[in-house]
Amino acid sequence: MATTENSPVIENLHHSSSSLWSNCRPDIQRRINALLNYQVEYFRLRVEFHRQLQDLQYAYNPEFERIIERQRSIIDGSCEPKELEKLINQSSIAQINNQQTANVQRKGLENFWLKVLKNIDSYDYPIQRRDELCLKYLSDIRCTLNPPDVETSSFTLEFHFLPTNPFFIETILTKQYRIRFESNNINPYRSYDGPEVDCCYGSIITWKPDHNLTIRKRTKRIRNKITGQVRFECIEEPVKSFFEFFSSPTIPTNGIHEMTNEDQIRLEADIEFGLLLKQRVLPRAVLYYTGEALRVFNDEEEDDDDESTSSDSSR
Repeated sequence: MATTENSPVIENLHHSSSSLWSNCRPDIQRRINALLNYQVEYFRLRVEFHRQLQDLQYAYNPEFERIIERQRSIIDGSCEPKELEKLINQSSIAQINNQQTANVQRKGLENFWLKVLKNIDSYDYPIQRRDELCLKYLSDIRCTLNPPDVETSSFTLEFHFLPTNPFFIETILTKQYRIRFESNNINPYRSYDGPEVDCCYGSIITWKPDHNLTIRKRTKRIRNKITGQVRFECIEEPVKSFFEFFSSPTIPTNGIHEMTNEDQIRLEADIEFGLLLKQRVLPRAVLYYTGEALRVFNDEEEDDDDESTSSDSSR
């Protein structure tokens, strides 16, 4: 780590930022150099902190998955919660058995993940009515942590669909995100706020004929200006759909700065939604199903508003 003013980092910092303080006295320049080097050291330490935080996440992931697997078995109906029997008396059990005999009940929680996604209330990937017809076949959403390397790690979101889904051929759609831990080596004292997603890509969906939810077909009437003859042509128009989430904008080889503003906005929305699913929704899926997560989120927003209002009034 660079901790002294004689560090080789000093020269790089001096040349890269000389236009800002080259007219200062030499003693001021030395002090600024030292401060910048300590800033670089701080950012490097934060990189190491986030790497160890990732290692901790990987260490605990099997325990998290064990709990999520138990939840999954209740959601899909492969098992019933035995803990329920400890909370009710025998007469209640007999009453429940009689009701089950009279009414054949479906196992698990029907349309669980459809309801979870609808309760996210995403402005970037809202659930359309047409999407619901397909998302009723969504049986599970999972997040898989991929093995990390020295500079990056990645995770994959998996959307599992029932084989009876009539809309596309695949039974699993995936979305993968790559996370970079390193700070900016070209400009080492540029602010480092933590790991960044620098790449993402999704599955190619093989839609079945006339079932593509991302396009709409319509017939266009075309008249020949010379002969006056009229012909009809079937054209396809893109429409809003949740499944746009799986078609990420392509990042050019030279980086995001070469993308159009529209694609940059799309990419930012894509990354935010993917991180929202990984960090907030999937670990609290049942709370989004019941709506509890929305109430907690709204309460947090109200608290933030109250704090900002009180700070404004105190000025």
